[in-house]
Amino acid sequence: MIVKPISTRSYAHNTVAYLFGPGRSNEHTDPHLVAAWIDRAPDPGRHPDQHTVGQLAARLDIPIKALRPDQRPKVKYLHIPIRTAPGDRQLTDAEWASVARRVLTAGGLLVDGDTKGPRWIAVRHADDHIHLLVGLVRQDGRAPEQPKYWIKEMRREVDRIEQDLGLQLVRRGDGTAAKRPGHKEHFKATRQNRPAASVRLRTAVREALTASASVDELVAHLAVQGVLANVARKPSGDIRGITFAHQPEPGREPVWFSGSRLAPDLSLPKILTRLAAAEHFVGGYQPGDPWRHAARHLDHYPRTLDHATDQEAADHIHALGALLDATTHTAPAAVHNELRAATVVFERATRSRKEADYQAGRATRELAYQLTHTHGTGDAVTWLLCVLIDAVFAAARWHQAHRHEQQEHAARQTLIHLRAAYQQTAAQPLAHLTRQAPDPRVNARWQTWIHAHAPGLAERITTDPHWPALATALHHADASGSGSVALGDDDRKDLGQADNPAALLLWRIHDQQAQQHHRRAHSALTRSRLTTRPSTPASSARTPGITPDRNRHR
Repeated sequence: MIVKPISTRSYAHNTVAYLFGPGRSNEHTDPHLVAAWIDRAPDPGRHPDQHTVGQLAARLDIPIKALRPDQRPKVKYLHIPIRTAPGDRQLTDAEWASVARRVLTAGGLLVDGDTKGPRWIAVRHADDHIHLLVGLVRQDGRAPEQPKYWIKEMRREVDRIEQDLGLQLVRRGDGTAAKRPGHKEHFKATRQNRPAASVRLRTAVREALTASASVDELVAHLAVQGVLANVARKPSGDIRGITFAHQPEPGREPVWFSGSRLAPDLSLPKILTRLAAAEHFVGGYQPGDPWRHAARHLDHYPRTLDHATDQEAADHIHALGALLDATTHTAPAAVHNELRAATVVFERATRSRKEADYQAGRATRELAYQLTHTHGTGDAVTWLLCVLIDAVFAAARWHQAHRHEQQEHAARQTLIHLRAAYQQTAAQPLAHLTRQAPDPRVNARWQTWIHAHAPGLAERITTDPHWPALATALHHADASGSGSVALGDDDRKDLGQADNPAALLLWRIHDQQAQQHHRRAHSALTRSRLTTRPSTPASSARTPGITPDRNRHR
């Protein structure tokens, strides 16, 4: 059950008219009262021939209009929508009436046996929700005595109602979520059948930030995506603010959003702090294959979270979101949609009460910056997606341990999209390795080896669809003498925490063999250059300060 944001009203008539009207998208069906301050309150929904919206609004207004104009409160009503979660059963009118009374009682707006309390109504105009409209003047002219934390008390009561009625236990927020789109923006997005403008802007700004180390870079990256960035400066030249907008249609004005309106971590101070931390990325370390390097870096991410303080872990998770943004930015087109969906969902998991300080996760953010300038191909993408799954899995566990319900849910939803992307990229290399699977005797040998070195995971690994390819990788590693078939204590711990230990072990071995092949190729190239180097005159080859013995070979 969801208590949507509570809003205030200065007049009853407009809100009552909306509640009993057709709705902005014609979604209101059979609007009627399920409860009110008196049993026989005017109901213009069920008895339109006897009562009107104006009559009901006038009855609600009586305690307020009984006061002198200078005594009337500026805010006269609270509007409280309450909705069941998707998938919940349909409540009866009597059940909704009970919900309304319990919520108002928890908030101190309704007291049993008090006949002088505020006037209120509960209107149902759809199967899954009601709207409460409550006056903030009691019938004796006083303001209702609400407890200090009345909103929290109402939400706690909703938790109890969910248990009593057998409804889903909805995850509660912690105030760190991005703002929801407003009504106009929401309905416009519905008509256009695409995400709301602020949601699309939030994704675009996050991706552009990952690829930027200065305000100029940020503006340039946004321009490529068709997003306008208006940078306002003080007379001193310092930045006073940045607002963002989509490129408007011809003849229309752009609709500007501040970063803080898009998300808490996109406020101007947060953007400038992040860009300042990224200044050293330009011209810094540039690995030959940043995708494979990022995979190796992220391979130990679960272990990193285990040993991090809460502040460090929060920053590591925020940096993981940047790496996921970067992966989406330059990943192969075949998996772009799944990765884009993953980034949109994981965005909620990157924010908690412990805010990112852009320190602990600097290495991850630098690799994210490098990824945005290099398109990923081949096994490196698959290897990175494999460890990304385990990293997000570790983030979900961290949020679960800290009771961050919304963040944990977002991380687990992200896994659905990442697994789908991994399956697409892994299909071809897995098929190639499977075709090279060793004969049954060798296969049996490696099954025995797994049971000996990872007994707690052996059944899970050897029955996994990855096993034929993993057996091939183990066999090739052993035949090459690379020493890649040893499992230490840390390896076993990593496999035990992995989302798919067979996949993690396979790509670790595959990557180690790739590294060995690269070292051998580099060594061979170096030797080749040495043997083909022009001969050096004896005089120039002498070591300074040492006189050669001319009689040495006589």
